[in-house]
Amino acid sequence: MSRAAFYTGTVGGIIGFITAGIGLIWCIYNMTYISDLYRYVADYYYYSIYLDEFAYFLLPIQSSDALFSMYSMILAILLIVSGILTGIGFFGVYRAGGGSMGIVGLITAIAGSSIGASLIYLGITAKEVEIPYFVFWFILPFVLWTFPILTPNFFYIWLGLLILAITFIMLGVSSISVREMTGNSTASMAAGVLSIIGGCFFFPYVLVLFEVIGVLGCIFALVGFALILVAFILWAVVFFSSRNL
Repeated sequence: MSRAAFYTGTVGGIIGFITAGIGLIWCIYNMTYISDLYRYVADYYYYSIYLDEFAYFLLPIQSSDALFSMYSMILAILLIVSGILTGIGFFGVYRAGGGSMGIVGLITAIAGSSIGASLIYLGITAKEVEIPYFVFWFILPFVLWTFPILTPNFFYIWLGLLILAITFIMLGVSSISVREMTGNSTASMAAGVLSIIGGCFFFPYVLVLFEVIGVLGCIFALVGFALILVAFILWAVVFFSSRNL
């Protein structure tokens, strides 16, 4: 059973590597979408002076929105798959004598990745009407109160990344705790450290809720996915090297 679990965990690490790679692309398109959104707001203010409510027809941002949504859905699916398979790898460590932290890794990986991915997907599907207070409340307060476009619910997306942050921190702790019961304690230790640090970089994504500094939150998340990418590679090495335990 442990051997099969380790092979499964190895596949999970490889898929996790792909998942983190998609996460990097997701962050880039997230920044592109937010930048286009700010440009849309500024241009809408300019054109609305002359065209009133018809202004938004001239300022489409559907392309960046569609790409951001597409990569969000791919990321959500891969997070669940990689989380389940990686969790099984930690279960293999438990069966090989790794102690209760192997079970912690199993539960955390499956539950955390599933909940986090679901919240990211919910944020994309649960559209909300944007209220650009930094434009209309101070520049044009008595013309329009709402922005004529539906945007992703970035609060739900941040909650998803918050859950993922906690998940990767716990996986990092588990990886460090069980390192001596794996076939490569050095890689397990390194993966744990990178996972903890990478998870911490997901917290600042909350900056997207403050609009004008939203891109900064995406940059932090991009660094987080880069570190998680390396952690998944190391986990694949750890589980594969543990297959004969």
